[in-house]
Amino acid sequence: MNSYDYIVIGAGSSGCVLAYRLTEDPDVSVLLLEAGGEDKNPFIHMPAGIGRVKDNPKTDWCYQTSPQPFLNERNIPIPRGKVLGGSSAINAMVYIRGQREDYDSWRDQGNAGWGYDDVLPYFMKSESNSGADIDPGYHGTSGPLSVMDRIHTHPLSDAFVEAALAAGMPANNDFNGETQEGFGRFQVTQRDAKRCSAAVAYLNPAKPRPNLSIVSKAHVLKLVIRKGRVAAVRYLWAGEVVEAVANQEVLLSAGAIGTPQILMLSGVGPADELSSLGVDVTLDLPGVGKNLQDHLNLSVLAKTKDPISMAGSSGGSRATKALLQYLWNRTGPGTTNGAETGGFLSTHLSGARPDVQMHFIPMMLGKGMKDTGIHGVTVHACNLRPTDRGEVRLASADPTAKPIIDNRFLATDGNIQIMRSATKIAREIFAQKPLAQFMSGEFAPGSSKASDADIDAFIRATAETEYHPVGTCKMGQDSMAVVDGELRVHGLQNLRVIDASIMPTIVSGNTNAPCSMIAERAADHILQ
Repeated sequence: MNSYDYIVIGAGSSGCVLAYRLTEDPDVSVLLLEAGGEDKNPFIHMPAGIGRVKDNPKTDWCYQTSPQPFLNERNIPIPRGKVLGGSSAINAMVYIRGQREDYDSWRDQGNAGWGYDDVLPYFMKSESNSGADIDPGYHGTSGPLSVMDRIHTHPLSDAFVEAALAAGMPANNDFNGETQEGFGRFQVTQRDAKRCSAAVAYLNPAKPRPNLSIVSKAHVLKLVIRKGRVAAVRYLWAGEVVEAVANQEVLLSAGAIGTPQILMLSGVGPADELSSLGVDVTLDLPGVGKNLQDHLNLSVLAKTKDPISMAGSSGGSRATKALLQYLWNRTGPGTTNGAETGGFLSTHLSGARPDVQMHFIPMMLGKGMKDTGIHGVTVHACNLRPTDRGEVRLASADPTAKPIIDNRFLATDGNIQIMRSATKIAREIFAQKPLAQFMSGEFAPGSSKASDADIDAFIRATAETEYHPVGTCKMGQDSMAVVDGELRVHGLQNLRVIDASIMPTIVSGNTNAPCSMIAERAADHILQ
């Protein structure tokens, strides 16, 4: 039996940060457990290789929701990284923090120290931003996580921005600076034209440290809890059950799906649900797995007049050409993250605060965000602050069984109205000359689908998520809160949750950067 000061479960966007920061103290020993394998797949590191690692069972958990009643009973894909680096190894690398109001809301919900002014220093601490036109006072330049302007941008992506400006939207050179509203190019988590995942940024520099032990392909079975204290972690590795002792704390960073699953397998969660599955209840904590939130996303597609898009670049001769150019000099379409430009806008339902994010992709993406092979473009539009609340539940007491994920998308009022409005705004942008001059017509929903009823039917038939699950172990003091403001699990000693699941409400944007911030702040407080 091995013992460590800290055991970190999950080598994702938060877990890698914890491993790096905690082992900066040579007197602290850390064990990092990751269910996935090492990040050796070359398509992880080539930005345009995202299509080869997402939906790949070697690098992705390949989760799906339960049938969603308000989305025509469809099962919606929920990709989650299953590899060193977690979801930061398979995402689109867009660096977005969210809005000031997001974090001030966390603070106002009773979580002292989580307001925007409190968390901004931790965003800056994590970041090394080399952008050419970023707002002063909002960015770090010496952190482990490389944030940069993309080397290659497709002309259609810039045409989309010009079209948005022609439609009356403001320009924005820095979505993470003074204001979020407006349209422009996204910054990306890349370094030297390669993906800068949490593993690349934080874990690789820490690997040589003798006080860090990393075990990949380690499937956690349960937390070992004795007299209200988490004493050890039991996991399956190479066909054997291994138990590791935590002298100080266990830090659970398995994400908004994996973290509540591990807690419930350990007997921590809604007592009636656990008992019904034959799980011995250690602590009745009803909020575990509840409060699930995600950004529901619609896609408006248009065909180009000429074969000028990135269609077919995920396979065949175009992919081969892009790969050779990338391997030769790290330039060209191999460096793209797909979602190259976009913006934040306010519908008539939100007032002045943006409630919709758009991502523009210079290719047509169909079901499961797959390349249709038809030359065209895609605008993703998501509702930034959904009111739907879902849950993650155990399917059985078997630790290897995937959990039940029920987002209850569009179950509450107001959400489909925002998405309908976003569809109309996307169409308005498409109609502007800078983009319209390249288009031959709308592919989906299709110009004949003009009524509110038609748009709503399209949303219900095609909407998928933006892959931002959060909130299933929320921070707070109410009866459904799972952790306190220091991310310690209510009712248990020596256990913290440090990942996207602690968000009481979802941030207004991509969730990767906030997960790094959460871990930076947590590590600082743990070491203090």
